[in-house]
Amino acid sequence: MPVFLSMTYLVLALAGTGLNLVHLDVGAGVIKSLPALFLVVCAWAYSRPRFGPWIAIGVALGAVGDYSLSNAERAWFMAGLCAFLVGHVAYSVAFAKDLRWTRARGIVIGVTAVAMVALVAAVSIRMAHAGEYVLIPAVTIYVTVMSVMMALAVLHQSPTWMIAAGGVIFVVSDAHIAVNHMLLNTSRLEIALSGYATYYLAQYLLVAGAVYESRHRT
Repeated sequence: MPVFLSMTYLVLALAGTGLNLVHLDVGAGVIKSLPALFLVVCAWAYSRPRFGPWIAIGVALGAVGDYSLSNAERAWFMAGLCAFLVGHVAYSVAFAKDLRWTRARGIVIGVTAVAMVALVAAVSIRMAHAGEYVLIPAVTIYVTVMSVMMALAVLHQSPTWMIAAGGVIFVVSDAHIAVNHMLLNTSRLEIALSGYATYYLAQYLLVAGAVYESRHRT
């Protein structure tokens, strides 16, 4: 992806992450979704020859999720979860081509999947104790879909490592949300900052990797 676009995205991502340090009564959801909206334009403009609209759809749904999750109400949380879930489906469609299994890729997928299962089990136990049984199936389905996306991103044979890294880092970013908002009694600022940083990085790597492959694949 052109350097000036990457730098523009960096500025927008820093602004979105910085909102964890500065409280805004209005506009926070818009600012947090701007980085993903910017990537939608980049994905549509630069990755269409190989990936079509799927990458743009995935990032656009991420923007919807960003806006929804900036609202503290539980209903908005479910809306954001659904948006990200469908976004992972779009990413999966984009990367479900040219798959190649290697031992190293299998290890990456296996280790990441085991960590995800352990975290989901801990979150499910915590939600059960809190009486929020209705959320357990929703979280389990979401994590399953995200696991498929991660595995396809890692298995996707590409001339760049960015797509595989983006898939794994996306899992890491969502793990921050699970720990900060579902396991801990009080959310911690450092985890929130790290969660946003890894999330914006994951989205960038997926889009930048798709753009690079679209322009260099022979």
